[in-house]
Amino acid sequence: MDRYQSTLRKKLTLSGIGLHSGRKVRLDVLPAMPNTGIAFQRTDLAFAPQIKANVANISSTDLSTTIGAGENKVSTIEHLMAAFAGLGIDNALVLVDAPELPIMDGSAAPFVDQLLMAGVVKVNGARLLLVVKKAFEVRAGDKLMRIEPSDRLEFSCTVDYGKSVIGRQELDLVFSRSSFLDLCESRTFCHLNEVNAMRNVGLALGGSLDNAIVVTDTVVMNPGGLRTADEFVRHKLLDAIGDLALLGSPLLGRVTLHKGGHALHAAFVKELMARKDELLTVVEFGSVRERRAAMSEGVAAIAAAAAIG
Repeated sequence: MDRYQSTLRKKLTLSGIGLHSGRKVRLDVLPAMPNTGIAFQRTDLAFAPQIKANVANISSTDLSTTIGAGENKVSTIEHLMAAFAGLGIDNALVLVDAPELPIMDGSAAPFVDQLLMAGVVKVNGARLLLVVKKAFEVRAGDKLMRIEPSDRLEFSCTVDYGKSVIGRQELDLVFSRSSFLDLCESRTFCHLNEVNAMRNVGLALGGSLDNAIVVTDTVVMNPGGLRTADEFVRHKLLDAIGDLALLGSPLLGRVTLHKGGHALHAAFVKELMARKDELLTVVEFGSVRERRAAMSEGVAAIAAAAAIG
């Protein structure tokens, strides 16, 4: 991770099918000025204002993460947001001509590939880090999302689908560009019964075995099988990384995630920011003064953050 913010070297354009509408969606991602963050704008709505990709604008977590309100909203942003976070892109403007982003192959890899082709460049703005000062967690039944102080961003993620074909999977990961590039190819997944139920109410019209893993109680239906044996837990972690990106700055802490999902992630990030002064120290990356202040809060070796990525 660099001390300076970054953006794209040049504009990129891509298109794909919307998972729920089944319609072709065009996406343009443009470079943006320092300290502007990530923003989305609907080009199919006249004079639609930009929607900042931050916690305050989360409006729905049904099946995906949606930001915005009323007609001016954009859904299924988590894979692109994960790609921004994984590549360390702080500032970009995303133009989209539909209410949802294209699902591509169900993973973040197509977005990552296109962003890398466009190029990532540093800009003259200091990168801020959100350093966790003390443990904090959100629970929903048997679901859990917890964070504890650490000098890096690391994850311990578990999914448990009982005796189904998915079963129980666990993954520990220290976040870096290289570990993210290994993770980003994991695809979204669902049960065949869920597909039928969604289509009965006019959703998942663009879903197919080309953009999702579909399972029954006993088999993976995709002819090519899984990309990795633990692809299910990898995708759950990918979603979490995308949703955590709505914090607006990189996070330093150890995250434990059990049976995660967009609703749990949203509850976590909203409560974390609501208690920001209590739970977080905002550190300007590379600032000696801020680094020492963070250390005085009990967070050890912030200087080691320079090794991330």
